This record gives sequence, C-alpha cells and structure tokens, in this order.
Amino acid sequence: MPLKNGQFIDFDVWGTRGSRSLVPPRSEIGNLTSCYSLSDGEQVFVFDAGRGLAAFSHALMTDRRFQNVKSIHILITHAHMDHWEGLKDADWFWNRGNGYDLTIYGRSEAQKAILSAYEHPSYVQLDILAMGTVAKLERVEIQLREPQKIGSWKLEAFPLNHYSGAGDYKRFLDAAGFQATIPGGPVVAYLCDHEPTTGTLAAEEEIVRSSDLVVFDASYAAVKDQAYGHGSQEHAANMARRHGKTMVLGSHHGATLPDAKILEAQKEFGRGVRNYKLAVEGNYFRWDARKKAFGPVRKRKIPKI
Repeated sequence: MPLKNGQFIDFDVWGTRGSRSLVPPRSEIGNLTSCYSLSDGEQVFVFDAGRGLAAFSHALMTDRRFQNVKSIHILITHAHMDHWEGLKDADWFWNRGNGYDLTIYGRSEAQKAILSAYEHPSYVQLDILAMGTVAKLERVEIQLREPQKIGSWKLEAFPLNHYSGAGDYKRFLDAAGFQATIPGGPVVAYLCDHEPTTGTLAAEEEIVRSSDLVVFDASYAAVKDQAYGHGSQEHAANMARRHGKTMVLGSHHGATLPDAKILEAQKEFGRGVRNYKLAVEGNYFRWDARKKAFGPVRKRKIPKI
C-alpha cells in the first residue's frame, strides 16, 4: 500500500549516549541513553528505550507531528538495562486514559530481563503501570530473520555481535538489530549495540545497501579500538563511503567521550563523506518522497513549560 497524500515520515533522535546518561547534561551531541523513533503520523517504531524515551514520550503528547499516533512499537535490542531503563519514565504510564496501544518487542533474554527488573520489590510491574493509562500493553518475543507485518510496515530482526567484559568475564548477549520497511517510503535499519568483524561484514553490507537510513554503533573513534561489543566512527564512515545513497548516522557515543573527541573522530574518518553524520539529540530527518531520500537535519522545537 503506497503512502497517503500528505503523509510524512520522520526519524527522530532522542538519546544517543552509550551505557550511561550524563547528569547534569553537558553535551551538545548526546546526554541520554539510546532511543530513536520512526513515525508515519499514525504509528511509531521506537528503537530502544533508554532514558531518551522520556523525551520522546513527552513529545508524543505535546508535538503536533504525533497528534494522530495511537500505536507505539518499542523495539528492544538486548537485555542491558541502558536500552530499556526509560520505560518507567514514559509519560504514557503516568497519564490516565491516554488511549495508546503499546507493544514491546525483543528477544527472550531481553524480555525476561525487563520483567525481572520490574518485579516487586525492585519496582512496580509495567502491567500495573498500564492499568487505566494505556489502552493496551503487549509483549512480543521476536525471532531472527522472520519478517513480520505491522500495519503497512514490514519489520525484520537480525543478529548483532554484542558482549560484556573480557577474558574469563566475557559474556555474549542475544542482541538483535532491526530493519523497518514501508511500501513507497523509506527503509530504516538500526545496528546498536554491535561490534563489526570480518564475519559480520557481508550482512552489514546487505543491510546498508538495502536501507535509506542506518544507525550504526560508533562508540569508539578507530576500528583498532573497537571492543566490548561496540563499533567505531571509522567503520561507520567507511560503510557510508561505500554506499553513497544511504544516510549513515554514527551513534551510541562513548560513555566518557566529550564532544570535542567525538567531533574530532568525525572530522578524521568522515572527511568528504556527505552521507555520514553524527546522531545528535534534538535532530530529526523527514522523508522526501520526491527525492526518495531523507532530507536535511531539522531541529525540534522545545516546548515552553
């Protein structure tokens, strides 16, 4: 089904910092843990639910771009808490009768981690927070490489290379990336958290080649520094260089990296690569149906309180 006349599709950046949020905020690039949204004006896909989710959920209720959204699909990449810690802060769990249909997608490992974290006495179960607030709360355990149809969209999950620790303490996670497609519109892919290797390159190439916008894990500056299941700006920029029609956003910025270091790496490895950009909180991109590409950066208006 083609896009409706006047229908717009926006990709928003809400949280780009890796592993921890910065408090007090001190970055012009990223202070909040991972969260991005892809909206067609009626439903929205949310890639990860870090602390950036609180910013998105507030905008959902205050920004006119989202005024007709009722279905929210939250895609959790893996079990690490910095990718779902924002769930309890979402406005839809604190505003009665808001009418949103909420679905949380993730691998079994991630779903179990979330359920366990919100059990008594750690916190209040999400099902209880959902009573009288959202219209519906569901959980879907996703399977890798099994596309599913969600409204007009097709969603597919694929494996990522992510782990914690090193040596005897190295533990791999059941991590998944996502690719969302709508007929007549964009293809958007999300590869965080992920450490590229020679073994993952072919799959990455296919994902980037078939997408219009890709978010890449770029926690480190150089490929030689990649570790702990995270990628680099050098690798992300190289992927953009090889696929000039795809917009590549470097994200999941290092937990201790100041803006100067992040920008220095972008300048070094992204020089001359016009389709490589940093994911910056507060920015969004709108799909241009005529050009079949996402347009230039737009800045969200911060509502007055």
